[in-house]
Amino acid sequence: MMDVRVKAFGARFFGRVDAERLQFAIDYVDYNESGLAFETICDYLIEADAPLSEEEYRLAEELYRDMEMKWGGSCLKYLQVLVASRQ
Repeated sequence: MMDVRVKAFGARFFGRVDAERLQFAIDYVDYNESGLAFETICDYLIEADAPLSEEEYRLAEELYRDMEMKWGGSCLKYLQVLVASRQ
C-alpha cells in the first residue's frame, strides 16, 4: 500500500521535474526503499523549484507521517515554501 502511494505521489510531478531523474527516484520503491524514494522525490522537487499545490503538500505530509520517517523532515519546510510561492 505504501509503495503504491509513494509511486503515485512521484508520478504527479512528471512534467515539472526531469522525467529520467523522477523515474529513477520512483524506482527505489521496487527495491523496498519507499522512504528513500520519497526523500529523493522531495529533493528533486526542491532542486527544480517545482510548483506544488496545497493538496500535493498535504500528501507529502501524510506520507512522511505514515512512513514514520525519522529523517528528512526539513524537506517538508522547503516544500511548503514551494506551495507558498504559488500564491
